[in-house]
Amino acid sequence: MILELKNRVAVSLGFRYNVCMMNKQQTLVTLQGKLRTDARWAQRALLAIFRNQTEDEKVAADVKHHNQMGFRCMDSIILTSFANQLQQRGSLSPKQMSIVHKLMPKYARQLMKFYGDGIQKALASH
Repeated sequence: MILELKNRVAVSLGFRYNVCMMNKQQTLVTLQGKLRTDARWAQRALLAIFRNQTEDEKVAADVKHHNQMGFRCMDSIILTSFANQLQQRGSLSPKQMSIVHKLMPKYARQLMKFYGDGIQKALASH
C-alpha cells in the first residue's frame, strides 16, 4: 500500500518511480528463470549449493544427511562432479551447462533460504 502510494505520488510529480523490491513468489519465479537461462547465475548457484553440502557429502558425491542443504540424491553425483570441475577448470562444456540449466531451478528455494536478501537485491538491479 505504501509502495503504491509512493509510486502514484512520484508519477504525479512527473517521475518514474520504479519499485525494485519483489515479493518472495516473484523473486522465486525470477530466480528460477535466471537459473534456466543465465550461465553466470546457474554456475554461481551450483557452487553455492555445493558449498552448503557437508564435507562427507562432497567427498562421496552422495546425500548422507537429510538436512535440507546441498544437492538432492538423484542430482548429487553429476552436480558434485560439475561443481568440482567448475572450481578446478573455471568452466563447463555447453552440454554440461544445458544439464545445469535444467537441474538448478529446483534449488531456487534453498538459495533463497540462505541468500535471500542478496538474491533479491541482485535480481532487482538487473
